[in-house]
Amino acid sequence: MCRAGSAAAGPLGANDFWILSDLWCKDIGEEGINVKQIILLSRPKKGKTVQQRCDELFGSVVFMNLKKDYPAFIDRIKILDADLQHPGVGLSDESIDYIVKNTQIVFHAASDVRFDQALKKAIEVNVRGTRDLLRICEKIINLELFIYISTAYSNCPEETIKEEFYPPPSDPEKMIQLVEAMDEHFEDHINKTVNEFIHPWPNTYVYTKALTEDVVRQFGELLPIAVVRPSIIIATNEEPIEGWTDNIYGLNGVIAGIALGIIRVMYLDDVNNGDIIPADIVVNGVLAAGWQTYVERKHERPVEAKSGSTDSKGVVRPRTKIYNCVTGNDNPITYQKIYDYSIQVGKHCPPKRSLWVVCHNTTKSKFLYEYYKFLYHLVPAFLIDTYLRAIRRTPRIMDLYRKVHKFATVISYFANGRWHFEKENMRALVKKLSPDDQAMFPCDIAKLNWPDYFWTYIHGLRRHIANEPMDNLEEAKKRHRQMRFVHYFIVAAYYFFWLALIFYIFKWFLF
Repeated sequence: MCRAGSAAAGPLGANDFWILSDLWCKDIGEEGINVKQIILLSRPKKGKTVQQRCDELFGSVVFMNLKKDYPAFIDRIKILDADLQHPGVGLSDESIDYIVKNTQIVFHAASDVRFDQALKKAIEVNVRGTRDLLRICEKIINLELFIYISTAYSNCPEETIKEEFYPPPSDPEKMIQLVEAMDEHFEDHINKTVNEFIHPWPNTYVYTKALTEDVVRQFGELLPIAVVRPSIIIATNEEPIEGWTDNIYGLNGVIAGIALGIIRVMYLDDVNNGDIIPADIVVNGVLAAGWQTYVERKHERPVEAKSGSTDSKGVVRPRTKIYNCVTGNDNPITYQKIYDYSIQVGKHCPPKRSLWVVCHNTTKSKFLYEYYKFLYHLVPAFLIDTYLRAIRRTPRIMDLYRKVHKFATVISYFANGRWHFEKENMRALVKKLSPDDQAMFPCDIAKLNWPDYFWTYIHGLRRHIANEPMDNLEEAKKRHRQMRFVHYFIVAAYYFFWLALIFYIFKWFLF
């Protein structure tokens, strides 16, 4: 087993891409990476062509180190126009023919990850898109491996998540047929009642992931497939660069919002474990799982066995393995610890462009959450927007908090839930790696030192999410000292007001 370039965390971590590799990774010699070609499927987005999006991707900082070592790596990448939402993955006949003849390994990491996505589109992209891709893979002449990246929360109604397939919430094929037959009137009705329709799944993302896993299970009877289920993916630890991330989903958005002084209260149980995992550990786990699947398939036995299915030639096909790529009990961390580590590091690298100083509160009470939300979010937002109107500028803080509260609502299910993730397959996989591979493909979360990681993580969020360079650090610290002084003055004035009010009310009743 060997590495196919340090930029693996880039494309594999992106939700809009999947990668089809033409050759399994061979030795890296003097001439560089010995991979013949990577076929990258992408779609146009926000007025940008596929080529423009990919040029932007490969020009980003995440590929900086790879460019230094292998300046011509982009010559080995073939880009094909595709779209998961379209039947047949939106591929032309010529593109499908090229894939069928030239592909050996498929990494399918693309999905619509929006929790509030309409059911119709979520099924079209996540369920039908995966089914149609697998139908193409059935035709691939030399298919060695198909890796599907799911989510650890695909079966979140269960308290214990085992490394096995679960019964789907509905028949995936019937759900595909249902959404394909929907007219606008029926789609509007479904959208209004979607929570009741998908119950007990909390959103369309995890619901469609559960459906998709059953699709993968069916194709896995004959195709060489492995499923990797990561939990809450956050910024990288080491590769391709420390602390890299390009999105504000999940914990990234929460920590960034707190650091910027936007999120000041959350409905959260601090003692719950946050099952978070750095992106590069996930990517390494995906590659390791692919290697193990390839090795196991190469040793298929031409005899029947109870542990697998047998094809027409009498060869035993091992059942599709699932790897829960999670923290679990190996290196647990509570939300309180996450907050403590973030605050400790944040004191050394505050963002310059923040709304306010860090002033974060949590509560397990829905009533208190609504009260604090009104007091700490809506009242200041109203006052700031009133000031902006007075100076003839566009008010925008209330709109910002509407988005924040919507975001908080969709993640509260996962922040307050408790799950036990079994990960025997993942632990066994780590043990099967040689010492050199374990060093080259670190995917053992038990070896991660959380305090050290959060130093990397918070600095990474400042740089890649807040887009702030380190050379403005002293200015940022000075501004935060000034804001902190104003903050304490306002807090003192607030409590003085209430004490004075109570005093005069008591005095009035007494006399």
